[in-house]
Amino acid sequence: MDHLFNLFIKLTRSLYPSGRAFRMPDLGVFRAFTEGYILEMKKAYEASLSILNIIIPDNEFFSSEDATFMERRFGLIINPSVPLEDRKKAILRKMQHPSPVQAREHYLFIESQLQAAGFDVYVFENRFDDGMGGYETKTPEEVAISPISNAIQHGQVQHGQVQHGSTETYKIVNYLEPGLDSIFDVGDNLKSTFFISSSTLGLNAVIPQEREQEFRKLVLTLKPLQTVCFPFIGFTVPVESNQLIEDDIELIELEDDTLLQLEDSYD
Repeated sequence: MDHLFNLFIKLTRSLYPSGRAFRMPDLGVFRAFTEGYILEMKKAYEASLSILNIIIPDNEFFSSEDATFMERRFGLIINPSVPLEDRKKAILRKMQHPSPVQAREHYLFIESQLQAAGFDVYVFENRFDDGMGGYETKTPEEVAISPISNAIQHGQVQHGQVQHGSTETYKIVNYLEPGLDSIFDVGDNLKSTFFISSSTLGLNAVIPQEREQEFRKLVLTLKPLQTVCFPFIGFTVPVESNQLIEDDIELIELEDDTLLQLEDSYD
């Protein structure tokens, strides 16, 4: 308090003409007023900082409860099981979302917004050189690096997790519920379709299972209405280290003696 008071005195003296004396009694009314003013300004500053800490997810004081409040306000998926850092990224992306402009329909804009929300994915147009100076479209089966089957894909296994997700019918069109979009008939004309995958087209990106609905909602929000998305995505769910998975599909024994299966992978 004395430091703030002395600083205030120095600033006040600087306002007086050179050579003019400035004296203030230690227990005077002006000192009491100044100390009270400084104290109230300090409280106002701390209150403002506290408000900013709970409405802008860019600091360590932003809690899970704050995230829930902001997700409800912005109409985002509320899922406390998602790591707080990922929830903060999604909220920041929503807060920074630009006004409606034509560039928002560009595939690189969709990609940037998905990555800003914490999804390590890439967007690709369904537009390929036909070798004759023109362009052609391809089906998901044609761009898939690995056959679409239940076979285990080495190199995409995460210890302690089970990976599953897309099939050849998995797509994002109109609904949050994958089953409702799976029956959508795309037809033979694929000009209004695009792909989402890892940095290599046709190779699955990995997303936590608890963020699947959030991912679908964000894609539905960003993509042009008439387009259809074919995602090459593997959704992971945690499995207890001592849990035995019994299924007809192959099992993988991990380094820590746990077992892991992959079911219905898009690739």
